[in-house]
Amino acid sequence: MNDAPTNQSTNSCLLREHGQSVWNVIVRLLGDDGHDAADCFQQTYLQYAAQADKKSPVRNPNALLKKIAAARAIDLVRRRIRERGRTTVAEPDSMPAQRSFNPEAVLAEEELREALRFALIEIPPDQATAFVLTAIEEVSHEDAASVLGVTVNHLGVLLFRARKVLQTKLSVFAPEGRAK
Repeated sequence: MNDAPTNQSTNSCLLREHGQSVWNVIVRLLGDDGHDAADCFQQTYLQYAAQADKKSPVRNPNALLKKIAAARAIDLVRRRIRERGRTTVAEPDSMPAQRSFNPEAVLAEEELREALRFALIEIPPDQATAFVLTAIEEVSHEDAASVLGVTVNHLGVLLFRARKVLQTKLSVFAPEGRAK
């Protein structure tokens, strides 16, 4: 039981160093920072602790935490959709306050985020996680491949497949000149 203080200080260090970036992944994917986000945050650290105990030392804790957070958040979005169907309403309180308030831009941005959430849950989890890690969280391909347990080449395949599906599903949001 001498490990308790060490584990506690390690957990505090992980929270201090990576907590904000993990929280940002969750909030971006869920679209809010309420109780579900807090639960997802806790689940992320619990799963990390369980994995860290089983495996050899973690080379990149930030990338692994983001991978777990993305997977948990995507699972939660899937569960939300199953529970309430595909009906969602943007809450006025969730819209950011801006100096020059442009309702159309805010609505378009929220529609794109919501469409991305729906699109991410419709692709295989490994592709969704690879996309979130590299395209949204800007984790290097080497680190993303490492935490996903695949080669960099296989990560490229996952990203290609994810982008292909996402491009099709989100084509209505493409600027006029870039739409295929």
